[in-house]
Amino acid sequence: MQTPRIEINLEKIAHNAKKLVELYGSKGISIIGVTKVVCGDPIIAKALVKSGINILADSRIENIRRMRNADVKAQFLLLRTPSLSQVEAAVKYADISLNSELSVIERLSECAIDYNKPHKIILMVELGDLREGLMPSYLDDTIKRLLALENIE
Repeated sequence: MQTPRIEINLEKIAHNAKKLVELYGSKGISIIGVTKVVCGDPIIAKALVKSGINILADSRIENIRRMRNADVKAQFLLLRTPSLSQVEAAVKYADISLNSELSVIERLSECAIDYNKPHKIILMVELGDLREGLMPSYLDDTIKRLLALENIE
């Protein structure tokens, strides 16, 4: 009896990535490769980068660390807000993270200063489903406070 397995065709992944980069790059749109479903597999990540994708995204810091340690040459996006206990690892391994809490972003700034490394954030705004995001009424004040933080872009 065979066990379940996944067969990955790197040539098809590379071909599809290259086509997306060509199609949307000509329109000024960048493609972000999401490696979450392949647990940050460095071989697949390198195929995506070789095909022209410059940013790789994953929801797990461990997967981003795995790709960094395998010398994958890309920027890395953490696809969620890091918990306070994960902020240091987020700054160390990810270049960009999604965020909705000022306290977390302030801690990201502190760690980014310690590592002498800028950390980019994408600020999430609540759009009505009450899942995650900053309430729109707090947006102006929050942005003013964020602009004063060091090493946060």
